[in-house]
Amino acid sequence: MQKVLVNDKGIAWITCDHCKHTSSVDLSESSGVVNVIEYKCSKCEAVYEVTCEFRKTYRKEVSLHGTFIQQQPMEEQAGRIEITDLSKTGIKFRTRVKYDLKPGYILKLTFTLDDRNKTLVDQMAEVKWVNGQTVGGTFIHQDQWTQKKLGFYFMS
Repeated sequence: MQKVLVNDKGIAWITCDHCKHTSSVDLSESSGVVNVIEYKCSKCEAVYEVTCEFRKTYRKEVSLHGTFIQQQPMEEQAGRIEITDLSKTGIKFRTRVKYDLKPGYILKLTFTLDDRNKTLVDQMAEVKWVNGQTVGGTFIHQDQWTQKKLGFYFMS
């Protein structure tokens, strides 16, 4: 199923899976974070379902490996992670074992992108939520180099 990002004005740009025609859909009256809509192409009239995400930044499902080292509070927790979801501003990952991570903790994350250059990313993140071994975080103190590299990663 195709996934599209809805912009801040409620507009989603959908490219037809069949004929590759792109058209806009006004979803400004929709409420919610994610909606599944039935889309009918205005050119070839193909009909299929599209997932529309109301987010400020694009998120990409990934399978990347890396590590974390807890920075604050200083409890010396560290381990391996599998990153499952990535955006320019945040991350979702799973730890191999259960750690005592809590919202507000600061982690240093190190991981390699699966791009052509195998770009190494060292990034600080604040834990926003924890559900078992799955952790969601927001990047903090992001330098311009990292912003640029993640931006290129999402365009590829």
